[in-house]
Amino acid sequence: MKYEVYLDTVFLIQFVLNYCVLMLTASFMKLITSRLRIILAALIGAGGSCLMFLPGGSGAGIKFVIIFGIITFMMIRVAFHVRGYKLNLLMFLTILTVIFLLGGVTQWVVGRLGVSDTSWLWLAFIIAFYNLLQFALKQYRRQKSHFVPVTIDLGMEGEMHNKVSVIALIDSGNRLREETTGKPVCILENDVFKIQTTKNYEVTYHSLGNREAKMQAIIVPEIVIHFGEGDLKQKEVMIASYPEKITKKGSYHMILHPAYLKED
Repeated sequence: MKYEVYLDTVFLIQFVLNYCVLMLTASFMKLITSRLRIILAALIGAGGSCLMFLPGGSGAGIKFVIIFGIITFMMIRVAFHVRGYKLNLLMFLTILTVIFLLGGVTQWVVGRLGVSDTSWLWLAFIIAFYNLLQFALKQYRRQKSHFVPVTIDLGMEGEMHNKVSVIALIDSGNRLREETTGKPVCILENDVFKIQTTKNYEVTYHSLGNREAKMQAIIVPEIVIHFGEGDLKQKEVMIASYPEKITKKGSYHMILHPAYLKED
């Protein structure tokens, strides 16, 4: 049986696949690189993939493995410029894992659809799964980050915004909500800022020695949570003023509700 292979289509699909794989690898490994290096490496990978479709004669399988290995290590070198055989091997295994996740799932889904012309489906699903994996990785890291810097916009003070920056603890077990609005509540030490407005709320909480106590709370215009992969902004955030120290060591001054880790 003979198959017709259009190298331009192969090149385009492999370029998109390699670009997404390298970007995901950089995210998984927390590597700093430039988009230009990723593009150049993806071009090398796409060109190498086209070479694999040339007639191989005897030993075609061995040639395929050799070319694949050489091209992959070239991509690693161009995209990340890593040194040492251990790190190169780790990067190689990571790329194989990402290819399996991205390319394997895409191939399975496209195959299940039973469509004859699958070129554009491949591109669409590769891009879709790439964005899904990036989003899942970002959400996972946010949930695993225990302490994050947070900038709180407390509103206008004269002609300038009154802002404070604190270290916050992400408390995944925090279920505190204000009763009338149902908004999730973050907790901030009273020493950081004191509520001086009549437009405030009361939040009921329980702690050791206080079976039921009240905290004054306000809705601030915005908070910015500073993660390593970028900032997350949340509007209209409910913050309650805690009358005591949140921690005796003073390592953090705010408890962040997990509901504010989700992007709108």
